[in-house]
Amino acid sequence: MTIADDAVVSSSDLADESNFLSLAKYEEIQNGTLKPNFLIDVIGRVHELGDVQTVQVGGEDKKRVQFRLVDTEGNNIACCLWENYAEQLEPFTEDKDQTIVCLIRFAKIKDFRGEVQITNAFHATRLYLNPMIPELTDLTERLSDDHLSVALVDKQDGKKDGKRIKYDWNDAEIKSIAEVNEANQVEICKIICSIEAIDTDWAWFYFGCNRHQKRVIKLPNVDYGRMTKKDKPLFRCEVCRSNITNVSPKFKLHLVVKDDTGTCNLMLLGSVCQSIVGVKAEELWDGSYEEIEDPEILPEHILSLVGKSFCFGLSISSDNVTNGADTFVVLEVCSGDKVLSIENGSYSFSGMATTSSTMSSGSVLMLDQKSSEDCPTPITKRKVDHSDLTDISSSSKKLCTKMIKQEEEKKE
Repeated sequence: MTIADDAVVSSSDLADESNFLSLAKYEEIQNGTLKPNFLIDVIGRVHELGDVQTVQVGGEDKKRVQFRLVDTEGNNIACCLWENYAEQLEPFTEDKDQTIVCLIRFAKIKDFRGEVQITNAFHATRLYLNPMIPELTDLTERLSDDHLSVALVDKQDGKKDGKRIKYDWNDAEIKSIAEVNEANQVEICKIICSIEAIDTDWAWFYFGCNRHQKRVIKLPNVDYGRMTKKDKPLFRCEVCRSNITNVSPKFKLHLVVKDDTGTCNLMLLGSVCQSIVGVKAEELWDGSYEEIEDPEILPEHILSLVGKSFCFGLSISSDNVTNGADTFVVLEVCSGDKVLSIENGSYSFSGMATTSSTMSSGSVLMLDQKSSEDCPTPITKRKVDHSDLTDISSSSKKLCTKMIKQEEEKKE
């Protein structure tokens, strides 16, 4: 907007005290949905707060502080603030264990060394620490919960990378599936359930960038049908903002699970899924870069999951509570020391023998199931559009009506 010299500015009777907040989702920031030409509002809990440093930029000394913001669902994004914005965080660098919730208004999206980060847009940005703005009070309290902490994820080369949230699952409430389906607040919880079916409306994997683990898009005009595992076709990674070949299949498994109160849909990604499957997704891949023609044809390692029982740690996200999404993301497969004595309907977990299989990611609690007569047949699973779920959705999704179910034993 340009104001000319002869422009006349007068007061208006219109008054609106709204803050006009429009908080951006971390997934949309990182996958390129939000364009860097526009300023955004973002909120999160500060983790890995570094010291305020003085660096040379264009021959001038400037203060800078780097940290990461984490949302209530465990997503994280890098941040870098300069000059007076860095100075506002300087008092907190002496005691880095304290909780800081940070709201950045009119922030800029920037790509720095292949990673998307949030930074201030010169002096237009507004920074609020532990904001008590009415419409953010509940969100600020959730972000301040002490059970949230940061964990480092091991890469295959042994280096530490890929920061994510680590939850204290010992404090997480154990819920029935009926309670999960009726949940009206964002939280984490545990459920004890058996796997009723593999949902083949969705492919069991997607192709992802090995650097960011995000879904990549196949470039057109390439004959993928003739390619083998050794061939490296080009893919587009919106996080890298470049064409890449360093991709591999990543788990994205959709399950229908049940207990004696009902059924629900779960999604397991990456290492969480690997912990119950027992092998990496690449080991089950047939080497083809073509879309899966028949998603009902599944590897034996995945088919063998049907009928087994687990203790899953779930995220009940804002999409589930506000937008009506009926698929819940599994954040953890709980190990035996996290479930000591549980009685849940037709399942008796107190003193029940457990089978623990040690995977690359640790011990997994797999519970023996009682006879099928004790477990009622689950209701038909709900069908809705899952397009509003996480960014990690597969382009190889096929619409099917059939699910892979466990074959019941014949009664003599």
